[in-house]
Amino acid sequence: MGRRTVLDAAGLGVVVLVAGISACSTKSGGPASPASSSRAPSATTVMLDRHAHTITNGVECTSSAAKPSATPAESGDLTTRITAHDDSASVSLALSDEIPPSVDGFAISLKVGNGQYQLPYQSAQSPTQVQATKEGKSYTVTGTGQGTAPGQSDTRQVIFGIHVTCP
Repeated sequence: MGRRTVLDAAGLGVVVLVAGISACSTKSGGPASPASSSRAPSATTVMLDRHAHTITNGVECTSSAAKPSATPAESGDLTTRITAHDDSASVSLALSDEIPPSVDGFAISLKVGNGQYQLPYQSAQSPTQVQATKEGKSYTVTGTGQGTAPGQSDTRQVIFGIHVTCP
């Protein structure tokens, strides 16, 4: 397959991000609206440092006109906002319609044992910090973000990878 789902995590090993379960959507006969939203059962794989978790609850994907004045600023013409969460992890992404997609903002949390990784909502500080690829309705996002790791109170760079499929 041409899907790039392998992340070489800077000496931390190779983690294969498992593709999500494809979800079905329906089309209505009504007029198109400026914003679209869908939620269906799917799987999202989240990796932080050497820890991986699959979120099996529904993925919500909403697309609307990009807002360059938003904080953080949104690029391109259309922004897709993706959220997925369960009792152990949550992901929030804002991705542009550019090719390849720009990651305008992201937040990730993951419980590991008695601790938790927390990467609060933030924008990418450089084009190479966080990168995204898109194939159909599937996105793979990899990079680093400022956050806390289990057992640490100071923020540091946390390496992450996410694979999500929109319904």
